[in-house]
Amino acid sequence: MYGYNIFMMRILLLSAEYPPLPGGIGDYTVELAHELQSQGASVAVLTGSGGADQAEGDIPVFRQVRSWGRNVREDVQTVMSAWQADILHIQYQTGAYHMKPAINLLPSRLDIPTLVTFHDLRMPYLAPKVAPLRRYVTRLLIESAAAVIVTNAEDYSRLAGAQTLVADPDIYALTQPLRPAPVLIPIGANIAVQPLADRAALRRQLGVADDGFLVAYFGLINHTKGVHTIIEALQYLPETTRLVLIGGSAASPQDQEYAQVVQATLDRLDLHERVIWTGYLSAEDVSRTLQAADAAALPFVDGASYRRGSLLAALAHGLPTITTSPHVPLDPPLRHNHDVLLIDPGDAINLALEIERLGDDLKLHAQLASAARTIARAFHWDTIAAHHLALYRQVLAPGEQVRLQPRRTDV
Repeated sequence: MYGYNIFMMRILLLSAEYPPLPGGIGDYTVELAHELQSQGASVAVLTGSGGADQAEGDIPVFRQVRSWGRNVREDVQTVMSAWQADILHIQYQTGAYHMKPAINLLPSRLDIPTLVTFHDLRMPYLAPKVAPLRRYVTRLLIESAAAVIVTNAEDYSRLAGAQTLVADPDIYALTQPLRPAPVLIPIGANIAVQPLADRAALRRQLGVADDGFLVAYFGLINHTKGVHTIIEALQYLPETTRLVLIGGSAASPQDQEYAQVVQATLDRLDLHERVIWTGYLSAEDVSRTLQAADAAALPFVDGASYRRGSLLAALAHGLPTITTSPHVPLDPPLRHNHDVLLIDPGDAINLALEIERLGDDLKLHAQLASAARTIARAFHWDTIAAHHLALYRQVLAPGEQVRLQPRRTDV
């Protein structure tokens, strides 16, 4: 018998991104909050200022963090106390917190258990030539958390002390395994499949010819996403091939610079008429636009990973997907020519050849569409939320033996 009643559990999710701000972590937080609530927990969301507090469905949303700098502890503590939270759960991606280290100090300064989900292990940028300090504040966040959650096999490997991944000075990694070990809980597709009444009409509205082939990219225009590679591939494809870019530009200076690279590539190749920019869309319109496409192209610079909500969304919509080879084995695996088509990062010519192959080979197209839906079933939100609730109980009642379902990580 559990000593902590799930129906008494009050969970406060802290996320720098939350709708209407665009971003995959905000979309993830929406889905997680609603599924936790549906399984009996009381859940609220705390995010940055910029709108009135309001309930979204049955989820209270507090928009009371004035900035992610020195005021963050005071603002978080105020809401925690007023809402009587039992647990604070930080959704962490350093870019979302404007590369500021105050969020890293938060768990060590609060009086309730604080969990952290690392959506990536990129370290905050503090100043030139202060790499040891970047590592210190990242390590402090990890060590002061009541539990550390990672969302993918690559980051699990980095915290397990694996030496097989290419070193990146901006990404935190350990040479010895973290103790206690992190918990791997995958993300789910952040875009639910919506009804689409008239696919042909939507394709016409997007400017796709009846015999045209529409390739979709979904996500912010981020320097790790390889968007320029898709545009370069477009020059080798028939005039009837179109690219729809679903999403806007990311906010960081590095990503703003990358958006200019994408625009310069379009200008140089004179491909503006073959690229449809949708800008930020509602989740419902993202779903409908994905269904209007014939394939997805997601040539991530750092390899395919299940931490990418855009990849899971494409798979959930049954889109044959071309992406880049993973850096570590994934569970479930992404097999070339069976589940997806895999290319090397930056390889515009092979990307073009694989897009052309999908347009010509109807059997391959159907096989990849079916495989995509099968893989997506491994990432249901009800299972993800159940893993979280088991971990919350373990944190709140540490004397109990609460068993998380084992999940193979291949690391």
